[in-house]
Amino acid sequence: MSRTTQRHGGIAARWLLRLAVPLCLCAAVPLALAAQNYGNYNPRDDQYRLLGMARAQTEFETALREYERVRDLRTRNLVAESELEQARNVMEGARVNYLQAALAIVFATPHVVIDRAVKFQRRDGRKYVRLTVRNEESGAEASKLGDVIDSSLLRQLHPDEVPNVFISLKDDSPNGGAIIGRPYEARIPVLRYGQPVTLEFSLLRDVDAVTVSASYANQTSERRVFLEKDASANIVTMQSSQFSQEGDLGGTVTYDLELERFTSDASGVRLEVGGLPRDIRYEFRDPASGARLTQLRFPEGTTSVRLSLVLTLPYRDAGRFALDRPIGFHAFALDAAASQRFEALGRDSLTDTEAAEVPAGQVRLELIPRGAGQIELRASNFYQQITRDDSVVLDITVRNTGSRAVSNVRLTADAQSDWRAVVSPELIPAVPMDGEARVRLVLVPPRDVSVGDYDVTLRTEALSADRRVDTEDKTLRVHVAPRANWLGTLALIALLIALVGGIVWFGLKLTRR
Repeated sequence: MSRTTQRHGGIAARWLLRLAVPLCLCAAVPLALAAQNYGNYNPRDDQYRLLGMARAQTEFETALREYERVRDLRTRNLVAESELEQARNVMEGARVNYLQAALAIVFATPHVVIDRAVKFQRRDGRKYVRLTVRNEESGAEASKLGDVIDSSLLRQLHPDEVPNVFISLKDDSPNGGAIIGRPYEARIPVLRYGQPVTLEFSLLRDVDAVTVSASYANQTSERRVFLEKDASANIVTMQSSQFSQEGDLGGTVTYDLELERFTSDASGVRLEVGGLPRDIRYEFRDPASGARLTQLRFPEGTTSVRLSLVLTLPYRDAGRFALDRPIGFHAFALDAAASQRFEALGRDSLTDTEAAEVPAGQVRLELIPRGAGQIELRASNFYQQITRDDSVVLDITVRNTGSRAVSNVRLTADAQSDWRAVVSPELIPAVPMDGEARVRLVLVPPRDVSVGDYDVTLRTEALSADRRVDTEDKTLRVHVAPRANWLGTLALIALLIALVGGIVWFGLKLTRR
């Protein structure tokens, strides 16, 4: 461009900047949305706003030069005042058109694009999201044609910048989720075209998808994004919300595990446990199918998997581990290199320090083994037969077959309401492990008890380490028979003796003949 054109362009820019701020405040949106309209209007100028502004700038500079020429002639009284007024009106109209074309570019609706959303984990186990956003459309046309078109006004209005962009992470709930990223709201002072900005959020809740909420230029956009996994860590992480549990000897304990893939290796991982006493067996299981697993491979498109770690405790500790004390151990997801390192360590005696040296995803778990008392009732016969006016006397052995001593053992008999039951002794202070105690049960039925069978439920209550012992009820069946009739019995015996005597006498008589 010539120096004259640049001079006029600078003058035009200064004139227009005087009106830019008030027009931006009161007429920004209407100007941005309205079609451009000036002398040599081209319908394609609404699509290519920068070229339309260049056309308006040329017309304004031409009108400005014409106005200055007419004003100079008027000072020399060579033209009439009406001609100067006409030139001024044409220049003012061209100036408004030029400003409208410039503001149409500046206030065009910007668009913030999400480049990447990557989820990663740090050494402390916390999950983070690395979010990259960029300014996609605002100022793109100006940056591409900036060397071709010279506009001081456009450069000073900065159409390639989106100020005050606020970003937050929400959960992917369809009803507008809560913010789950910290900071709750991150501010980007200026987002320039061609200069992406990366933000980091710590996840307050572990999720695989988030809703990215972006507020800018008086608008808010929310987009649901499935998080990428950072493969640079090259591990499969493990975590469990039930990291510490109690387990009774002879029972099982189940830990729910969640494995998350942060690696590009598709060969799978080996599942191992270190630090458990040898008497405690372990299995990794698929919670859906119940299949036992030793290795795991993530299906295509799957980044997280849930598993169950099931521990089976022995009936006796055999002195290899202490009861009521926590046992710390680790579950591992090992690749090929980590497997070699794990094999070089002692599986049963693995310490926390040694576990930290294994380059693999792992989670520290805790087991507190407890002994459990178990009561068993034994008797010579749980079927008794009595007659009316008689009572049941039964000796019962209370045996502790569990793995811990029991105390405050009490036996009760749940009989008919009109039966009387007496247990002696009423309370057994303690029964050691594999020990036993004897009690006597006396059942007295009422005098008018009917003939038939009666069931008496024997219940046992006991404590083991201040916990109630689950016991199995026993059923004692009592058969009540009628009293014997002595007169009928004697008559029957006499009849029998007479019959036998008659037969003998008749036999002797036949012999004599």
